[in-house]
Amino acid sequence: MRVLIVGEDAPGGLMGSYERGFAELGIETQTFCLARAYESSVPAIRSRALRRVAEAVVLGAFNENVARDLTGVEFDLVLVIKGHRLSSNTVRRIRESTGAPVVNLYPDDPFSRERSNRLAYGPNVLAAYDACFTFARHLIPEYERAGVGQVEYLPFARDPALHAPVASRDKPAFDVVFVGNLDPDRVRFLDALAQDYRVGVFGERTATVVPKGSALARATFAPAAYGDDLARALACGAISLNVMRPQNSRSHNMRSFESLACGAFTLSQRTPELSQLFVEGEHVVCFSNVDELRAAVARWLPDARARSAIAAAGYARVRDDTYARRASTMLQIAGLVSGAAR
Repeated sequence: MRVLIVGEDAPGGLMGSYERGFAELGIETQTFCLARAYESSVPAIRSRALRRVAEAVVLGAFNENVARDLTGVEFDLVLVIKGHRLSSNTVRRIRESTGAPVVNLYPDDPFSRERSNRLAYGPNVLAAYDACFTFARHLIPEYERAGVGQVEYLPFARDPALHAPVASRDKPAFDVVFVGNLDPDRVRFLDALAQDYRVGVFGERTATVVPKGSALARATFAPAAYGDDLARALACGAISLNVMRPQNSRSHNMRSFESLACGAFTLSQRTPELSQLFVEGEHVVCFSNVDELRAAVARWLPDARARSAIAAAGYARVRDDTYARRASTMLQIAGLVSGAAR
């Protein structure tokens, strides 16, 4: 069996994790990077305004290049991860060229108004896929309204090559550590902690969103931690903080699995779906607002033994929830294998 994964080759990204997941199942994989294909289609225009004007032409050239580059290759399954710039016609041409069902895994909210999440050709392009996978149950009705014939819930997971416990210091460098990019909500929560605790932030573009003179501005900032650097970054703190973006506020995010998989005591923003995936107080500790967050840090920071017990239980919960398991589920839904590993 051969699987083609079409996505973006980014450090710690889903394309690499699924490539390893399929390989663990003994399946031959090939990858195609959409980011490189798009960059090669963009003319050398310095002005952002002119690039926007030329966007329709660039998208057309990009889609033509993708369809051309994937002509004459045969696979049993094509997995498109996000693929927000692909047109319905390109999806159909990939199916015809490869002779395989084409499925989509969208790791963001394709119905969001955020530019980075939006589908260039609108949500109806999702109906061109043989099946769509979403990380959020509450988005399933949106997929159905977009005309998708088969939509399946598939949560994020753990990549054993990247997410595993590492030895931590007896006395962590930080009371609370946050790994990820900042937005106003995340700044608000972290600022409430930085007043009284040692806070470490690993991320990009942090200086542009942290108000000067705020308590958070006095925190320790480090470069973003991707791949296997994530576990080492989380090990620097007694508590790993997970704050959802608006699109994840009713579901979960990648860090929901990754933080537990790295053996970190995780303090996560509470969501309806997170409460279904994990047992609060056993696998993870949750909060809903600033007051609950501060109370949770005050409660758990002095109790290293209890934190260690919850971190161990959290790791045990996600240890076997791997991308190989998710890949197996995809193959079952596509009708390529039988079994029940969901």
